[in-house]
Amino acid sequence: MKRFALIFAFACGTMLAQGPTPAPGDAGDFEPAQMLDGPNAIASPTPVESPEERLQRCKAALAAAQKRAGVAEGLYKDGILARVEVEGRYMQVVKAGKEVADANVAVAAAHADAAKTSFDAHECPQADLDAANAGLKAAQDAAAVASAAWDKSQLDAASIDLQRKRKLYAEGVCSRRELEIAEDRMILLSGTLPK
Repeated sequence: MKRFALIFAFACGTMLAQGPTPAPGDAGDFEPAQMLDGPNAIASPTPVESPEERLQRCKAALAAAQKRAGVAEGLYKDGILARVEVEGRYMQVVKAGKEVADANVAVAAAHADAAKTSFDAHECPQADLDAANAGLKAAQDAAAVASAAWDKSQLDAASIDLQRKRKLYAEGVCSRRELEIAEDRMILLSGTLPK
């Protein structure tokens, strides 16, 4: 009991030494949304990412996702990770691939716009404009394929998750609400609920 009283007295003394705590809404009780620079408190503008920079960032993210998925497969075989975690990491690879394809479209569109401007100013031949437009078309086609792969992977994941939730619900391990969420996700992605 003496020990508790001593700890309590020490805690009270520490709180009194710190001074009164500000009430909610006081000037010292806030989380700034962003740091302000300069004497006039003007927020510094965030740098705009060019299409090429975005493409490089997306490629790096894809390489990292592929590496994590490869490591996860090995960890699954060793019995360290669950199959669900491995599947999630492979979904991240598909998503990163879609983001790379979308970034490629932005780069190709920028090149096509530059070629159009140069052609209109009579600075480049028609062949350059045609090549830039063909590159844009190829990038758009690749982005459509990547988008379809992402949609399919989401649908496949929702189907697998629904099957697992049904089994778990039948065993009494998951709640009815968890099963309903899985069913709702499947309906949202496919429009139907498999039997």
